[in-house]
Amino acid sequence: MIDVVESLKDRTGQPYRGLCSDLELPYSSLMRWKTRRKNGHAAVDRPGPQKAEPLDLSALYDGIRGLRHGNKRTGGSGTLFKKFKKQVSRRDFHAMVQTVRGEIEGEKEALERRIEWLVPGLVWAMDDMESVWLEKYRAFVLLAHDYGSRYAVGIQGDDTKPNGLMTAAMMERSFNDAGMWPLFLKHDRGSNFMSQEMQEVLSAGHVIPLISPRHYPPYNGGMERAHQEIIRRVDHLLGDEKADGRTFRLACELGRHQVNHMCRTSLEGLTACHVFEEARPFMQAVGRKQRREAYEEIEALNIDIVDELGEDTPKAHETAFRYAVETWMQLNNMIRVTRNGVVLPPFYQIRSH
Repeated sequence: MIDVVESLKDRTGQPYRGLCSDLELPYSSLMRWKTRRKNGHAAVDRPGPQKAEPLDLSALYDGIRGLRHGNKRTGGSGTLFKKFKKQVSRRDFHAMVQTVRGEIEGEKEALERRIEWLVPGLVWAMDDMESVWLEKYRAFVLLAHDYGSRYAVGIQGDDTKPNGLMTAAMMERSFNDAGMWPLFLKHDRGSNFMSQEMQEVLSAGHVIPLISPRHYPPYNGGMERAHQEIIRRVDHLLGDEKADGRTFRLACELGRHQVNHMCRTSLEGLTACHVFEEARPFMQAVGRKQRREAYEEIEALNIDIVDELGEDTPKAHETAFRYAVETWMQLNNMIRVTRNGVVLPPFYQIRSH
């Protein structure tokens, strides 16, 4: 249950108290379980006889995810319980069904919410992925992408998983090649992105790091689509044969060139390269003073949102900062947030909790 609540918290950004209220789970019980597990003890000792078989939690979770979930009821749960009745009590099974149903509802709500990035060059994202393109090793692709223009700012293909130094060097090279620095760089909590080397590069350019949670479609969807575009291009260029390192790196660069010069309906028929180039004078004019003022305004919003969340934890502060950045960008007409086609006001996601 603790893992399910943690996953749901990552997906929705809600504080523990809010999640416990939604799940009808006592907040004090959750905190007690977390403390016991942190100290190396079982989260809870169940009363009564123990189940005859060990619980395969992953299989049970996957089974529940595959049920027919409605707003208040879940079809097929009785049949699934019969399969696991020797492993889990009926009470715990139905509690988990309710938790997963809420999790899926949260995902649907997130998918209905969209962020439109209005200012090219303002927000970049960085992420890595791996595949099997090479002859003897795993293939890794590190990609830097601008949200507003859909421009692939930089790419690096290698047979080594990128560490902090490699990632920072690639990011600095992308900044220099572009001739400008974004105001925000979005990334996840990968060790290479959270490294000291990476933070030094961002600090030198007065770029504000924006840490995105896992499974958060409004922030991560654009980056995932950018990676898929590159993957399709590299697949086409390499064909069915495994490549050597040099050929793989060339395919990555050529794939980047191709996606940057596609005419896109979303850009009114222009290419990502054209839109990104037009953004250069604006972003080059955003100097240290403007970046410092933006950060101070975001920090002020951050304090207000932490108070609204009512939870003083590192994750709560991270969530609040993400919401503060989003609110600041909405107030400055840099993004548009919609749900089902309706424009949402700033601070909506906090006030709706």
